[in-house]
Amino acid sequence: MWLSAGLFGGGVLLGAPVAFALLLSGFGYMFWAGEYPSSVSSFLFTTLNSSSLLSIPFFILAAEILNQSGATRRLIDVIDAWIGHNRGGMPVVAVIAVAFFSAICGSSAATAAAIGSVMIPEMIARGYGKHFTIGLIASAGGLGILIPPSIPLIVYGMVTEISISRLFQAATLPGLLLAFILCVVAYIVGRRSGVQPSPRRALRARLAVTWHAIGVLLMPFIILGGIYSGIFTATESAAIACVYALGLAVFAYGVRLRDVPAMLTSAAATAAMILLIIAAANLFSYALTSERVPHAMFEWLMAFELERWQLLLGLMAFFILAGMFLEVISVVLISMPILLPVLTAAGIDPVHFAVLLIVNMELAVITPPIGLNLFVISAISGMPVTDVFKATLPFALVIAVFLLALMYMPGAHLLLGGW
Repeated sequence: MWLSAGLFGGGVLLGAPVAFALLLSGFGYMFWAGEYPSSVSSFLFTTLNSSSLLSIPFFILAAEILNQSGATRRLIDVIDAWIGHNRGGMPVVAVIAVAFFSAICGSSAATAAAIGSVMIPEMIARGYGKHFTIGLIASAGGLGILIPPSIPLIVYGMVTEISISRLFQAATLPGLLLAFILCVVAYIVGRRSGVQPSPRRALRARLAVTWHAIGVLLMPFIILGGIYSGIFTATESAAIACVYALGLAVFAYGVRLRDVPAMLTSAAATAAMILLIIAAANLFSYALTSERVPHAMFEWLMAFELERWQLLLGLMAFFILAGMFLEVISVVLISMPILLPVLTAAGIDPVHFAVLLIVNMELAVITPPIGLNLFVISAISGMPVTDVFKATLPFALVIAVFLLALMYMPGAHLLLGGW
């Protein structure tokens, strides 16, 4: 156990990518345990040989195609046409655009990049403060991992063997509620900023803009509607999303076929990074399981005889700390094999806990030193990462209060239980 933990910790401290630090710890344990070298490659292949994991590269590719084809710009134009003329409406446009793109993408970093690249210069040009704009986009980008189809929820379902459709249903209402709360905050701050709204567009102009973006507007309903109605699985919906996005890009948005390979290459690089982390984390989990670390952790936690609320509070504090140093998927893969028996013994529904964990990880994506959204928005805006982090603090407080409400407010379980 100490060998694996030491190799992993040492790799992270030396600045190695998380995937390689996990691989190093797993390789070190298997060498120490006298495993055959060929068993390592067999283990990694078996880990990735899962139909559920096919949805990850497909959703990433669909988002890449939409972003590169100009569909993101069309989506924002539609929302702006209908509500952007209201005082304080442009920040609300930004949050709604993030929520809508989240229902296509499944990744917080990709969502923040897609919406931020369009909305940040637009909001600043209209007179909104740079810190407010950047903090809003970076924080709202976290909706990408809460509103289905969420890639971390897919990974959570794979690890815990819980239906991904059930996890998606449980996360939908909390995701929409958090988006609404962020809209309210954005509207209040936007009104107080004194920025004059854009001119009101004629109804004919609004309808024209909507018609030009009807393809991308229908996409979330096709993806999530198909999953919830049982017409197709989450994996099948990801493949359908890819085909649909490619059809839109080529036949509706004028993307040339020679541009498609570049989209495939970019999406493949992102997907390969995520899948390598998954394979490496499972190898690390194998080392922990072989050394009975989950069993020891279970006995240690049970010895404290914590109340359910105390256990939840402690776990959420732990995840906030873990999220400061590990990205979301790594946190899920490393922690859940250990915590699942603890949750079961404490009477905590793992589906409810999944939503709490993902909301918690929304704080992780805007928390240094690893917070991906901070680096994405910093690259787009040119603002230093530390300043981006400071700009997100008011919105991080909103997310933290929302998390506490989901944990302890009477009736919150109705939101977490799906529908």
